[in-house]
Formats: sequence, C-alpha cells, structure tokens
Amino acid sequence: MAEMNSSERMAAEWACERLVRQFAMLNDERDHEGIAALFTQDAAFARPFDPDNPIIGNDNIMVMFRDRPPRLSRHIMTNTVIDLVSPTEARGRTYLLFVSSTDTESPRPVKAEPGVHLGQYDDTFVLTEAGWRFQKRLGSLSLTV
Repeated sequence: MAEMNSSERMAAEWACERLVRQFAMLNDERDHEGIAALFTQDAAFARPFDPDNPIIGNDNIMVMFRDRPPRLSRHIMTNTVIDLVSPTEARGRTYLLFVSSTDTESPRPVKAEPGVHLGQYDDTFVLTEAGWRFQKRLGSLSLTV
C-alpha cells in the first residue's frame, strides 16, 4: 500500500465512518435518493434480513429502499472499525441494532414492535471523484430478542 501519513489515514477512516452514520440516518428518514448517493453505481447491498440476495447497482438499491412499506425505524450503528487497504479502498465492520414500528402516524414516541435485531454490516469503501462511497454493504443478523 502506498504510504499515507496519519492525518490522511484518519481523514479516510473518518469519511468512511461518516458514510456508516449517514446511511443509518437517511434510512430512518426514508431518504431513498440520499441513501443511493452513498453507493457507487455498481455497488452491492444486502439487507441484514436477506443477506443471501444482494441488490446490485445504485439505481436498484434506491428502488428497493423506495418500495419498502413505510415504517418508523432506528438503525443504531456502533463498534465501527475501518481498515484502509490502500489510499483508495477501505474495509470495515459495523454492529447494528435495529428497532421499528409500522405505526408511522401517531405522535411520538410510539411503541416499538416486539423484536430487537442485532447484526452487522461488512463494508467495502472506495474513493471516487465524489468522495468515499460504499462499493459493498453486506448485512447479516446475529441475534434477535
């Protein structure tokens, strides 16, 4: 790997971690176009609830998010660790805690549906002309409560 100084390495790791947080917030806000903008055009995305069927392509990812039934959700991302592979590629893992409700109309707070889901995302990030983007975001579940 080409040498990066510590400031360059930290900036790249921070940019990738920011994508992880943006993904969670945009997902909870149902901002489908915003989510799609976080991915490369040829990206692969697998939902934690359907890890064996990744969606390929930025446009298809946007459509999948857009066409889901509405729900109030919170994706809590934690324990993110990013490792740079090169100055233009990184890999990372983030743990996920997910709670939701189909009640999207009542005043907040609403009661969450039974079931808390814990899983992870394994990510590949690449540096593009527009900045760091997800090239792969593959989710899986580990526990449900």
